[in-house]
Amino acid sequence: MSKAVVYMGRVMAWRHEGEFRNDEEVTDVTVADGVAEIKDSAFLGCTGLSNLTFLKGSAITTIGKRAFEESGVVALWGLEGVRKIGNEAFAHCTNLRTIEGLGCEEMGIYCFTGCSLLQSMKGWPASMTVIPVGCFFDCTGMTTVDCDLSHVTSIGANAFYGCTSLLPPSLSAMDADPATVLTFLKRKSILERAPERHAFLCSLKHAQSNFYNRTGDPCGASRRIIMEFAGLFPA
Repeated sequence: MSKAVVYMGRVMAWRHEGEFRNDEEVTDVTVADGVAEIKDSAFLGCTGLSNLTFLKGSAITTIGKRAFEESGVVALWGLEGVRKIGNEAFAHCTNLRTIEGLGCEEMGIYCFTGCSLLQSMKGWPASMTVIPVGCFFDCTGMTTVDCDLSHVTSIGANAFYGCTSLLPPSLSAMDADPATVLTFLKRKSILERAPERHAFLCSLKHAQSNFYNRTGDPCGASRRIIMEFAGLFPA
């Protein structure tokens, strides 16, 4: 049985839990006008929930802790207006495949852990300089980094633990060095966003190396310019 609901932001006071928690019949959610926060555990365990869209201009600014944990949500769109996402908000959403338009400034730990069908890390918000602890823990289906990570300064412990389709074994292991993981991801994000440019510059670097090995160094300034560009995309 399918059930469409209008979310009013209420809490079941006697349990301090979201009003639709563990309601497996909920399939579609519409957020009422003026609701700014999706409460903690609001749709936790709603395994039938598949149709959830945050429209541009939505009043939602906060998604509470475990709000959609273990729900059936498939895609997240239009999150530009959301400023805070709580701990484990979308943990173990095993049907989640797409995240677009992420605009938050604060994100809790283990936010997308266990989202095994999530294939790509897209649009990491410019306001977020840290990838939180365990953020993509055990996202085994993630294969690509389709965003600019140049502004990210650090990642939390085990943020990409178990991401075996994205990282080599040493970096997807428990307690892998976060700084090394971040360096790898930054390089990977550059290559995946501009593979043709990378291939061209690597070829250019190789060609100039062979040229100077044969001729000495008649034009040091040109070599320095080439190396500066080619060095951004190491072979």
